[in-house]
Amino acid sequence: MLFLSYLISKLNNAIKSNKKYIFSPNNSFSMQFLKLLVVEGFISSVVEINSGKLLQVYLKYNSKGSSPIKKIVLVSTLNKASFLSYSALTKTEFNGGSLLVSTNKGLHLSQDCLKFKLGGSVICFIS
Repeated sequence: MLFLSYLISKLNNAIKSNKKYIFSPNNSFSMQFLKLLVVEGFISSVVEINSGKLLQVYLKYNSKGSSPIKKIVLVSTLNKASFLSYSALTKTEFNGGSLLVSTNKGLHLSQDCLKFKLGGSVICFIS
């Protein structure tokens, strides 16, 4: 979970300073997380470099220079995991953002969890 908090911090800082890309150490969970962000349109792409040891994450901006990601907030930490069942997710308001949930079927955004009737550990909130 520590590597994810590091990655989220780097993403938030890069978006604030309008960077084109960042580098991050490669591990399977980070790669899953970043691929989901690519599929959902939050970032442009992820490329493995340096024999797969590093990831180069290309950020996405619109023509006005703003990113689809305003802020990413880590919800679960090492000491405090936050779990939501499907019924709890149906009652949760997202206020224009999405929850990233780790389920037994992989990582999904809250909208997909509602569609597939899944619950799980809430990783972060993306607004």
